[in-house]
Amino acid sequence: MNIKDLGFYCPAFHFSFLHALLGILSYQLASLLAATSWALSSLIAAEPSRRLGGARFCRIRMIYVSVMLIVAATINGGWNTVDFNDTALIAISGIIGIFVGDVALFTAMSRIGPRRTGMLFTLNAPMAAAGGAVFFNERLSLSSFAGSALIIFGIILAVVYGNPSDGTGVFERIEGSLFVGVFWAAIGALGQAGGALAAKPVLDEGGDTLTVAALRALIATLVMWSLPTKTDKWTRSLVKSPLVKNDQLKLASSAFIAMVCGMTLLLYALANGDTGIAVVLSATTPVLLLPLQAVATKKMPAPFAWLGAVLTVIGTSLLI
Repeated sequence: MNIKDLGFYCPAFHFSFLHALLGILSYQLASLLAATSWALSSLIAAEPSRRLGGARFCRIRMIYVSVMLIVAATINGGWNTVDFNDTALIAISGIIGIFVGDVALFTAMSRIGPRRTGMLFTLNAPMAAAGGAVFFNERLSLSSFAGSALIIFGIILAVVYGNPSDGTGVFERIEGSLFVGVFWAAIGALGQAGGALAAKPVLDEGGDTLTVAALRALIATLVMWSLPTKTDKWTRSLVKSPLVKNDQLKLASSAFIAMVCGMTLLLYALANGDTGIAVVLSATTPVLLLPLQAVATKKMPAPFAWLGAVLTVIGTSLLI
């Protein structure tokens, strides 16, 4: 099966060296590398998101994300697959999923670090499953309920009994109340799930995935930059730290690693292997984040952090 058969494409496939690299990868390894890309991106975002404030960090980062996705959609030639009448749904998806979802997630990251935020983000899977049952009459099986329970239990273990902040700096330090950080991460997961559900009818009608993603990102970015003061006030992201020398590089790197590398690898995996296995392996980000963080901090994560992360992956596999 060619990747275009699924309606997915990424400009990275135009670069011969990456195409050759993907040609020798198994789809399982590509899925794991996608998860690794997202974990690495969150580690890069940890320090600047705390210093700049989650909302401000997200606003600047979304400029890079929007440009990358617009270029990808243009190269893919998918603009004619989206009907003008679908713009309202795409706008709702972008506002809920990115303006609310991403801002809330980076606000959470600036308060409780990438590991806890990443764990709480996995709540979007049971939220999306519940939303699909309510709005699209999708059937929830017993395994779906069991998977949701495992995800929630794993999150509780990892958040409550996770790593101490001593020696782990920006990756584990809690700014203010843990409850407030958990609240913003849950809002972020809910926003991501809601945004995905809002975009589902457009994608089901044949809208190109990258084009829909680009429009969502562009609309959300415009909304973010039209309400910067209010967004900072709502999230209490009032840090006035100026951008320093390497901030733009970190912002661009975080966007590139997550949106170009991560997405390319996942789409390759989806096009060349079993969809369920690819999705489950790509959902191992909370587990892969632990050894990467251990390398960065030179401190081994607590046992409950590992257990919680493994339970969320098992729970996600039961949901799919």
